[in-house]
Amino acid sequence: MSIKQVKIFKQVKQTNVAAKEPSLIIRPTQPKQTKPIGTNMIMNCQPDVDQPEFITNLKWIDPHNKTIDQSSSTGERVTTMSTSTNNLGLVITGLSLEDIGIYTCTATYSNSEYLVQSVLVDAYYDIQWLDAPTEQYPIAGFPYKVRCKVMANPAPLVEWYKKNQQIKDGAGFVKDIDGLVIQNVTAEDDGIYKCRAIVMDTGNILDRDIKVEVHIPPTFAPDQVSKLEVIEGEMASVRCVALGKPEPKITWIKMPEQRDLSEGTELYSVNPVTGVLSLNKISRTDNAQFKCVARNAAGFIERLVSVVVLIKPEILDVTNVTIPINSDARVKCTANGNPLPEITFKKVGTNAVIKQSIADHRINVEHETNKDTATATLVIKHLNRTDDGLYTCTASNKGGEAMKNGHLTVEFPPVYASNMLKEVWTWNQMPVNLSCVSESLPNASITWLLNNRAIEDDPQVKKFGKGPFSNLQVSPIDQKYYGVYTCFTKNLHGENNWQITLREAHKPAKVSDIKFDIVTATTISFSFVAPTDTGGLRIKAYSVQYKEASKTWEESSNKSWPLDTPYILEGLEAHRTYTFRFAAINEVGRGDWSSPEQRTMPQRSAPEEPKILYNKDVYTEDYINSPYGNSYEVNWRIPADNAEPIDYYSVNYCVVEKINQMWTVRRETCKIEELKSADRNGLNLVYLNADTFYKVEVRAHNEIGFSVPSELVFKTAMGADIPPNPPPPSYTNRLSSTVIISIVLAVLITILIVIDVSCYFAHNTGILYILFGLCCRKKKREEETKLGSEGKELLTNGNTYQSNNMRIEPVDMLKKDTEVEYDVKRSVSQTRFVGKDSAV
Repeated sequence: MSIKQVKIFKQVKQTNVAAKEPSLIIRPTQPKQTKPIGTNMIMNCQPDVDQPEFITNLKWIDPHNKTIDQSSSTGERVTTMSTSTNNLGLVITGLSLEDIGIYTCTATYSNSEYLVQSVLVDAYYDIQWLDAPTEQYPIAGFPYKVRCKVMANPAPLVEWYKKNQQIKDGAGFVKDIDGLVIQNVTAEDDGIYKCRAIVMDTGNILDRDIKVEVHIPPTFAPDQVSKLEVIEGEMASVRCVALGKPEPKITWIKMPEQRDLSEGTELYSVNPVTGVLSLNKISRTDNAQFKCVARNAAGFIERLVSVVVLIKPEILDVTNVTIPINSDARVKCTANGNPLPEITFKKVGTNAVIKQSIADHRINVEHETNKDTATATLVIKHLNRTDDGLYTCTASNKGGEAMKNGHLTVEFPPVYASNMLKEVWTWNQMPVNLSCVSESLPNASITWLLNNRAIEDDPQVKKFGKGPFSNLQVSPIDQKYYGVYTCFTKNLHGENNWQITLREAHKPAKVSDIKFDIVTATTISFSFVAPTDTGGLRIKAYSVQYKEASKTWEESSNKSWPLDTPYILEGLEAHRTYTFRFAAINEVGRGDWSSPEQRTMPQRSAPEEPKILYNKDVYTEDYINSPYGNSYEVNWRIPADNAEPIDYYSVNYCVVEKINQMWTVRRETCKIEELKSADRNGLNLVYLNADTFYKVEVRAHNEIGFSVPSELVFKTAMGADIPPNPPPPSYTNRLSSTVIISIVLAVLITILIVIDVSCYFAHNTGILYILFGLCCRKKKREEETKLGSEGKELLTNGNTYQSNNMRIEPVDMLKKDTEVEYDVKRSVSQTRFVGKDSAV
C-alpha cells in the first residue's frame, strides 16, 4: 500500500466513524465443518472490510501452525487457491483423519490491524461398500451368503429387501453382520436383492442392488493342487472340484496318450460325484501329467496335475569294522532312492546326530554321490573304548527313510574293574575267595601267582574260571599262603596285573580307654576309645562284664552293644560297688578284657532333669513359636529316676514378658498341672492367650523330691483357635446307668472296708495290716539314708530355683558336667556326649 493510499484510508476512517469493524469471514460460515472421509471440500476466506484493497498477507494456517502454500502439484492434498480478488480458498482433496483440526485464516488490514478467523474441520466415515459385489452366484442346494459388508462411522444399520419387501430372519434367511445367508439355495432365490445401509446419527442412507443368479459356469475351487508327490508302491488320490450350474461333470485324462480314465481300471478309478482320481498302486510309469476336465451346459474348464513318483531310500550296505584301540576306523554306508537320500549317523543309545566339525575333532563324516547312489563314511581317529558300539545309518528323502546298523568293535588290552579288592582277610584257616574281573577284547587269559611264584598247582588252591572272570579259593593251612596274590591277564593287545594281599585277621587288642560318662543311681553310660590293633577287621561291638565287688567273675553279667549306639548299662542298684571290665569284638571274636575298674553307684536321689524337646527349626532368639493361638504341646525326655520310681511330673506355666533383656514372670497368671504317671512325656497346654509369651517348667518327682526344672519360653500365634465347647448339661428325672453303677460300687467298697478292719484287729491280716507294715519299713529305710531336710535340699536344689534369664537346651545339645551331693560327701561325674538318642 502506497503512502498516499494510507493517508486516504486514514482520512476516510476519521470522517466515517460509523464504518464497520474489519473481520474475516469463512464460508461456509459454520464454525465446524464435518465431512465424510474421502470427500473433497473447499472453504473460502473472505475479508469483511470497507476497503478490501487494503488487505495484505492473506493466508491459511493448518492445525500444526504451518502456513499452507498454494501449490499446483498433484501430490499435495491440502492447498490454497485464489477464488476472487482478495479471497483465498482452502482446498482439501480426499479428506482423511490426518486432516482433522482447526484451520485459521489470517490477514493484515491497512498494515496495522491483524485479522484472524478459524474453523474446525472434522471427518467421519461415510457409507462405504467394502465387500458387496453387484453380481453374485450361489450354488443350488448349498447355503450361501449374499455378501454386503458395509463400513461407516458411526456404525450403520443394514436392512435387506427383495421385490420391495423387507427380508427378516426366518423363512430360510439369516441376516449376518456382513451379508444375508440363504440357508438352502434354490432356483427361486434368483433375483435382485437390495442392501440398504442407514446411519442414524448423520441421516445418511444408501442402497446397493445385488443381482443373485444361481446358474453359473464351471469354476475350479482355489485350493486345488497342481503337483502331487507320491511314494512308489503306495496309494494316492487327487481331488478335482468344480462349481457351476448345473453341477459340472468331472473326467480325468492321462497325458500324453489322452487316455480317458472315467471307465476305471485296476490301477485307476474316478468318482464322478466328488471328482477324485484314485491311483491304487503307484508305479514309476505314473510319473506323468493328468488332466481334470469339468463340464456342464455353460461350458467346460481344464487343469493339469503333475504326479511325481518318489522312491523310498534303500540302504545297500553298512560295513562292520573291528579296529584296535588308538587306531583309525571308517564305517561306510551306501544307499539309493529318488531323490538321492541324505545319509546321517547316530550312535545307538544317543539322540545326537553325528555331524562334521563337532566338539570331538576326532570324528568326521565324509559324503560322496554319483548318479544312482549316495555314500557317507563315518571317520573316527585315535579310537578309544567309548567309541565301541552300534552305529545307525539313516538314509532319508521325501519318500521316507531307511535305517541299518553297523558295528564298530574296538579291541583293547586287559583292564580291571574299579571295584576290585586290594586286601582280603581270613582267620582260623578258613577258605577264602580271591576274585579277579578283567575287561579286554578279545578276552584275556588269567593266571594266578603268589609272591611272584606259580600257585595254581597247589592242592590248597582251587581256580574257577580262566578269564575274563576268575576266582581263586585259598585254604591257608599255614603262613606260607598269606602274602601278595597277583592276577595276571594277557591278550594279543597287551597284558596287565592286579595284586591282592591276603592277610590273617585276629581278635582285637584291649580297649584303649573307657570313660564313665553319665552315672545315675541305677545306670551308667560309657564311651570307648577303640583298640590300637583292631585285628585287621572293623570293630563291630563292645562288651562289658560286670559284677558286685564282693562276687567272683563266674557270678558276673555280660552286655554287648553294636558299634555307634548308646553304650548304656541299666538295672544297677543304688549305692552299691561294681567291678567292670570291657572288650572289643570283631568278626574273629572278642578281644581280651581290659583291667577291672570299680565304681560305687550314687545313692537314691531325685530324678534327673526331664529335658524339654523342641524343633530347632522353629527356635527364634530365645523362645519357640507355637503354630497355634490358644495351645502348645510341651514334650520332654523321660529322665532317669535315680533308684526311686517317678510318681508324677509337675508342669508349671506362666505368662512372661521381657524387661531389660530378662524374662519376668507374671505370678498371678501361673498354673500348675500334675501328671500322675511316670510314663507320660507330654502335655497339651490349652486355653492360652494368643500372641503371648509363656514360660513352662517341667519337673519330675519321686519319693526323694523334685528334679531340676527344665524350662522353655514359647510364644502363641496371632489370632486364636476356637476351643471345643463343653457339652451342655443334661437334666433328667431318672437316674442314669452311671449313677446306679457308682452307688453299687460305693456299697461294695464300704462292705470291704468293714471286713478288712475286722481282719486287722482280730487276725492281724488284711490290706490295712500290710500298709502299716510298709510304713514301718519305709521309716526304717529313711533312717538308714540319714537324709535330713538340709541334705534333701541339696538333692532337689531346694526346689525353690527360679530364673528369669534361663538357658534353653535343644534336644541334641552336648551333655554338661553333673555334680551331686550325698550325705555331705561330694561325688562328681564328668559327662560327655554319648549319643543323640541317649535316654540319660
